[in-house]
Amino acid sequence: MKLIVLMSTYNGERFLRQQLDSLIGQTLRPDQILIRDDGSKDSTLAILEEYAIRYPFISYYQGENKGPAASFYDLICHCEKAEYYALCDQDDVWFKDKLMSAVNRLEKEDAKLPLLYCSRYTLTDGDLHPLNSDVSHLYDFTDFAHSLLYHTAPGCTFVYNEAAREKIMKYDMEKEYCLIHDSIIHKVVAMFGKVILDKDSHMFYRQHGNNQIGMDTNKLRVFMGRVDRFLHGKIRNYRTRTAASLLKVYGDEISEDKKHLLKIVAEYRNNRRYKRELLKEECFRSHTVNDLFFMMLVLVNYI
Repeated sequence: MKLIVLMSTYNGERFLRQQLDSLIGQTLRPDQILIRDDGSKDSTLAILEEYAIRYPFISYYQGENKGPAASFYDLICHCEKAEYYALCDQDDVWFKDKLMSAVNRLEKEDAKLPLLYCSRYTLTDGDLHPLNSDVSHLYDFTDFAHSLLYHTAPGCTFVYNEAAREKIMKYDMEKEYCLIHDSIIHKVVAMFGKVILDKDSHMFYRQHGNNQIGMDTNKLRVFMGRVDRFLHGKIRNYRTRTAASLLKVYGDEISEDKKHLLKIVAEYRNNRRYKRELLKEECFRSHTVNDLFFMMLVLVNYI
């Protein structure tokens, strides 16, 4: 069994050593840690060189600055074949059992299916002090319909198999619409295979104000950010654009039922019939207060 950890770095000198040490200290040590540096200007490359010399299973390469999604896609496409692949951010800290817990769950499933493991995480500040915040809530959904509306967990908790990688690589994240890579991976695996949720935390998910990707725990800032994105149209239609791109790339490979779900999400903003279906279809419901909030935002074309 071969397991590869894929990490993208960018100006990560502050926390990188601590994260690399947590990877090296895994109970189930990865066979390879492959790192792509996304054009760092600080001492990140020197740190990577230091670790690559000390640990032969760590290797890295540098590329032009593409941003997190394209950088991870480059890693996904160019790494060696393995049974399992884990995505890794540069500034977190993994518990020793993280990879073992993931592989134990994945090994119980049919390896011919695209499989994605994801888990809860412990949100912390820059000094790894746990934060009292509810933003780490996991929706308990593993089906395709819910994946089109809700994002389950951040990519730093992801471990997926070779069958999943083959499907993921078909979606060119540099050419197709991609707000963030983990959202695409989640949807693709839910479309073709199985998503496995672990409700236990196996890592510290560090929030330090300079994350390339992360979660803001300040509710006022979150709200103001949403207002700003709405006014400037930055991500108002990311669900529709993602669904349209998935339909374009995978439309010939999926069932008519899944194709119809993609059409609903891709076109509901401009098609009253599809909007009614989105609001009516039980498969999209969460049966929480989020349903009412979501329906209100759909009705006013906020999302």
